[in-house]
Amino acid sequence: MMRLTTLPAALVLSASLPALGGGLEDCTGINDDDERLACYDALAGRSPQPQEDAAEGVLPPGAERPEGAYAQRVEEEKEEANNPWVIIPHHRNYLLPVTYNADFNEEKWDEIYPGGESNDVEIKFQVSFKALIWDHPLGRGTRLWGAYTQESWWQAYNSDQSRPFRETNYQPELFLSKENNWEVLGFTNSLLAVSLNHQSNGRSEPLSRSWNRVIGTALFERDNLTLAARAWYRIPESREDDDNPDIEDYLGYGDLEALWKWDQQTFGVTLRNIIEGGDQGAVQLDWTFPLPKTRRFRGYLQYFYGYGESLIDYDVKTNRIGAGVVLTDLL
Repeated sequence: MMRLTTLPAALVLSASLPALGGGLEDCTGINDDDERLACYDALAGRSPQPQEDAAEGVLPPGAERPEGAYAQRVEEEKEEANNPWVIIPHHRNYLLPVTYNADFNEEKWDEIYPGGESNDVEIKFQVSFKALIWDHPLGRGTRLWGAYTQESWWQAYNSDQSRPFRETNYQPELFLSKENNWEVLGFTNSLLAVSLNHQSNGRSEPLSRSWNRVIGTALFERDNLTLAARAWYRIPESREDDDNPDIEDYLGYGDLEALWKWDQQTFGVTLRNIIEGGDQGAVQLDWTFPLPKTRRFRGYLQYFYGYGESLIDYDVKTNRIGAGVVLTDLL
C-alpha cells in the first residue's frame, strides 16, 4: 500500500540528498507521490510524522497493535480499505450445508407451495461485505461505510419441489464508525457506530416482509472477551405500507452479542428481546474452530432458538442447529 513506502522513502532521501547535493529539481523528477513528498520534506529538514501514518491505518515501526481481537481486525481493515482488489467482510461469511429445524414454519410454506411437502433439513448461508466510502468524514478515526448482507435458507434437498430458496433476507446499510479507547469497568470501548439499515425479503404480498432502522452499536473488549451491544429505532411506516406492524414485539429494540476467543476457537452467544419479550425472544450460540489441512476455512456450529431467525419467520419460533464452515469470522 502507498503509505508503507512513505516513511522508508523519507529516511533514505533525507540521508542521501545532502550527500548528493540535491535540490528542488531532483524532487520534481520523482513520479511517485509519496516519494516526491518525502524528498521535499528531506530538503526542508522536516521529519516524517509516523502518527499520521498510524491514523491512516499503518502503524509506525515498533508500534504495538491494539490488544483486543476486534481492534486488531479494525487495524487490518484500515490497511486494506482502499485496495480495490480486496473485499472486506462485514458480518460472518458462512455456509451450513446441513441444518435441521425442529419447528418448521409449515403455515407460510403452505402459502408458497400449497400441498407441497417441506423438508426440515435445509442449507443456510450468509454473504456479508462492506466498502469504505469516505475516510475521516468527521475527523481522524471516523469512517463512512456501505455494507450488504444476504442470508438464505435453501431447500436444496427437496427435489419434489425443485429445490427452491424458501427465504432470502437482503440487508443493505450505510454506517458511520468511530474508533474509541474509553475505559469502562475494565473494558475498552474500542468502536462506536450508527447505521441506516434496510432489511427485506424481496417478496410480494402477502409474504412481503421489511423494515427500516437506525441502529447504534457500541463494542467493548477485555482480554479475550468482546461484547457488542446494539440498540435500534424502527423508522415508522404508514399502516397500509407496513408488512409486519408487530415485528418489534418479537425482535425487540436491540441485541447483545458476546464473543470469547480461546486459543484458536471462538465461542459466541447472541441474546435478543429476552427480557421484554419473555418467551418471544431469541438466543443464538456459535462455535468456530480450526479445521485440519486448511487455513482458509474454519469449522462452524450454529444453534438458534426463538423468534426472528428470518423475516418470514419473525413471529414463528425456530429451533435450528447447523454445521458447516465459516469463510470469514468475526474475530
